[in-house]
Amino acid sequence: MHLAKREKLVVLGGAGLLVLLLVLQFAVRPTVERASTLRRVVAEKREILAQLRAKSQEYERLQAEVGRLRSAISGQEESRKILSTIERVRQAAKLPEDVLSMKPTTTAIDKEYQETVVEVVLDSVTLAQLIDFLSQLDSPDLPGGIKALDVGRADRNPGALRATIQLATVARIKRM
Repeated sequence: MHLAKREKLVVLGGAGLLVLLLVLQFAVRPTVERASTLRRVVAEKREILAQLRAKSQEYERLQAEVGRLRSAISGQEESRKILSTIERVRQAAKLPEDVLSMKPTTTAIDKEYQETVVEVVLDSVTLAQLIDFLSQLDSPDLPGGIKALDVGRADRNPGALRATIQLATVARIKRM
């Protein structure tokens, strides 16, 4: 079959166009789609990496805090008991002996540490006495702090207050 020059140009142009479409379909288009996917994945991974770095910094901060708490707990002297500290604070706050009742409870937190919670009930105290007592309890001598506070009117004296305070401390369990 013999084609004229014009027909040959049309066939070559059609074949060139077909090759161009095939190259676009099977080479350029997948490459562009893959590059787009990679850009999206890289952006997601960078976001995840930033979150991991933030979590890592938070973890390191928490580890440092745990280390600080452990050293504070291990540095406590056994002679420094919570009940004697509360009694010393009661005397410093000039509260009478009969307004105070204490009920200690000790619970093991894990193999190494125990929590001691002392429920202190102050009956027929003034607001100034209560504030003085609480401010003196908030000191480095008492490793721990106030876990709960309940204040209401005293039953026997309508002008006074009745306060129930739960103090909690953590200490290392003694090994024998």
